Amino acid sequence: MTPVKAINHIGIAVKSIDEQRPYYEHTLGAQFEGCEEVESQKVRVAFFKINNIRLELLEPTDSASSVAKFLENRGEGLHHL
Repeated sequence: MTPVKAINHIGIAVKSIDEQRPYYEHTLGAQFEGCEEVESQKVRVAFFKINNIRLELLEPTDSASSVAKFLENRGEGLHHL
């Protein structure tokens, strides 16, 4: 078995990127790198960087998206690594 050498990014499900952005920038000191909408996944993604760690906040754009269902069942938090 090969040990893990790095993680590409951490995906975090949120209800609203706009509401969470100040926390990630001001409290955690993350650098905001931009947003993009991924229509095929029905999400809006905000990209942040803290040193060598990349964070992606995932906000559903449709109630039928997998992220919307995740939020409904588990609430905001770690979605994937």
